Amino acid sequence: MRLDRAQAESLLRRMEGRKVAVLGDVMLDEYLFGEVSRISPEAPVPIVRVVREQAVLGGAANVAANLKALGAEPLLIGTLQKDVAGDRLLGLLGRLGISISGLVLDTSRPTIIKTRVVGQQQQMLRIDREESGPPEAAVLMGLKTRLEQALAEASALIVSDYAKGVVNAPVMEAVRSICAAKDLPWIVDPKPAHKALYQGATLMTPNTKEASELAQRPAKSDADVADAGRAILAELGLQGLLVTRSERGMALFAPDSDHMAPWMVPTEAREVFDVSGAGDTVIAAFSAAIAAGADWREAAMLANAAAGVVVAKVGTATVTPAELLAHYHDQEAN
Repeated sequence: MRLDRAQAESLLRRMEGRKVAVLGDVMLDEYLFGEVSRISPEAPVPIVRVVREQAVLGGAANVAANLKALGAEPLLIGTLQKDVAGDRLLGLLGRLGISISGLVLDTSRPTIIKTRVVGQQQQMLRIDREESGPPEAAVLMGLKTRLEQALAEASALIVSDYAKGVVNAPVMEAVRSICAAKDLPWIVDPKPAHKALYQGATLMTPNTKEASELAQRPAKSDADVADAGRAILAELGLQGLLVTRSERGMALFAPDSDHMAPWMVPTEAREVFDVSGAGDTVIAAFSAAIAAGADWREAAMLANAAAGVVVAKVGTATVTPAELLAHYHDQEAN
């Protein structure tokens, strides 16, 4: 079962302009593309001659970029420093028309940068520049204020947790309180070490490795995923779960199935070039669809198709409605 082109087009139209809040760790993703032709005489490592550089939004900012590309209106909540990387982030957000009013200045740590070195179209190395940990009291207060302001107008909330400090116990207590009062769905891209913070979430979107760590049991086979998913749902009191399984597609645990067995969604990726940021695309597409009134299966199918498009691109990427509709057109033609 999959959406046809007309159903996808209708859903994408309903998503247009929908406000979705994104709370999480904002990062700059930097790419150094180069050529590799020899080994260094100084150490047994390849020499990469850099021929091109690219900087894109990463972490929660990439989720916001995915929402914007899909036609939704992201309300981004996070922190950054007034440094070179922070200025580049602000410039990228500005060019995409993403509001920066939800960002809080944190002078105690640098803006997070992840630098990927790519040689001959293959990622060779990643360099992380970051300082994680809970924010200072003033920053924490700022985050809670921005969260309350964003949720006053959003139709859904995404929690994009990279375990760098923005997603913490006091902030998540505010999430639970505000979302309960407003009956807002909140959807989490989790880090297993923060499992307790997600108690009572509407839905989580772990990959199989994260699902295995969350449930403390295997999550490879269909039966494994079913067992692990039920364990996670029971422990955290979630309404549902969407497990992304790479080439095996997705497994959706929805309330209408009483969580007994997941609904398996086969992959739509025909070519996998780079999975960087694919999880951001999934949670953005799913959440925007939910905000637009889609049911969970429709949202999962759209998210699956969006992931199938984005993994065929190089680097952290986004997908547009036009690309998604072309994807559906190609499917129907075949």
